[in-house]
Amino acid sequence: MKLLAILFSVLFAIAPLASAPPQHGQSAWMLADADSGEVELSHQSELLMKPASTQKLVTVLAGALTLGPDWRYITRLRYRGELHQGRLDGDLLIDFVGDPSFTREQLAGLLRHSGIRQISGRVLLNQAYFDGYDRGNGWSWNDLGVCYTAPAAALILDRNCVQGALYARSGSPARATVPSHQPITVSAEVEVLNRAEREQRFCALELDMTPPNHYHLTGCIGPRKDPWPLRFAIQDVTAWGEQLTQWALKQAGIRLSGHIEGSRLDASDWPVLGRHRSPPFASLAERILVHSDNLYADSLLRTLGAMHFEQPGSFRSGTQAVREILEKKANIDLGPSWLADGSGLSAHNLLRAKDLMAVLLTISRDPRARWLMARLPVSGESGTLRYRKSVLSPALKGKVTAKTGTIAHVQNLAGFIDTESGERKAFVLLQNGLSLSPEQADAMAEGELEWPARRFERDWLEGVIKRASIVSANQSPNN
Repeated sequence: MKLLAILFSVLFAIAPLASAPPQHGQSAWMLADADSGEVELSHQSELLMKPASTQKLVTVLAGALTLGPDWRYITRLRYRGELHQGRLDGDLLIDFVGDPSFTREQLAGLLRHSGIRQISGRVLLNQAYFDGYDRGNGWSWNDLGVCYTAPAAALILDRNCVQGALYARSGSPARATVPSHQPITVSAEVEVLNRAEREQRFCALELDMTPPNHYHLTGCIGPRKDPWPLRFAIQDVTAWGEQLTQWALKQAGIRLSGHIEGSRLDASDWPVLGRHRSPPFASLAERILVHSDNLYADSLLRTLGAMHFEQPGSFRSGTQAVREILEKKANIDLGPSWLADGSGLSAHNLLRAKDLMAVLLTISRDPRARWLMARLPVSGESGTLRYRKSVLSPALKGKVTAKTGTIAHVQNLAGFIDTESGERKAFVLLQNGLSLSPEQADAMAEGELEWPARRFERDWLEGVIKRASIVSANQSPNN
């Protein structure tokens, strides 16, 4: 019996490691019982690593503990001057608060229901709720033109993002377009070349941006029957807001004698004329976790900074607020970890596996946060896990609910896994410093090599399932 116990203890320790982690990288992992919190496996859990979008778990937990599932962003219409029978002799102010779900149509509806039909003064686009940069420190400069880095400003309309298309047919230059109703301009000087020509010339698609919101594409791209989708992040938020507000005023049937301009005013004593409420935080959190929405996460971070410190929210105040909220409300001390944003997009972020495990155990055990469990993507079914190849095997499909985290050279996963015996385990699996030789990259492109990080992730998770089965069988009365 003693020998059998030793054998099972060895299997218990090594089962999740059926294959080795990718060479030359860094790996860390933890496994714990989601109900008791008992840690069952731990490897380099104190190692500081880039969390990528698993950091959204940290941000959303701080939001859940502070705001609760029913909280909403409220965008207010305010005014000063004389208001009589639909005529405002004065200024109308739109008090933007960073609602990432706010659209131009909703703005038009807010204006329409205000009862105003004529404004003799100005329309002010107030962004005083946030201050500082609208993008996080450490965001890559050459990503700033695409929508996953859209500015998390106080003024957000239509996600501060514009969709377009690039038509690339062999034998002619590429052509870029955006819908005619979008107030940006796009031009292109892009060659359409085959793969060998692109590699020989070290050529790729590049983007230049000039004020107010002009995008110029250069370089080269491969031919394609269907257009290449483009998603441009707005650069000049105020100019964007002015254009969309002008459209919304027209839709609302409001005549403006003055002009539209940006502002940063303390307008808290101005009378409120109307309000727009966002969906509840439970829905916003689901958007952050299931679809890994950077804009929603970073707006939440800045909002937490504004509320926690009772001053305009910034990335700096937001990250400090998250640290203080987690320590005070959940006894989670992030210690030497470093937060630069709320989304995990920044290359400056550093977290430990033990930090993420503490967050997961709080989500699974704290009634204030347990509702987040149902807002995570499910393997093979929803969000960023619907098509993630590492979790689509029969052993894992439908059994993993977790947050993904992927940026350059990083592949992470943190969440929960259900075993065959009905247990729920919390796990963190971080892989950083991932890279391939040119020969390996070619082999992957030809389908001759599986991405090592994907293989290890799948084997590790399947090992957790096998390990739980071994332990369950060992504990059975029949053994």
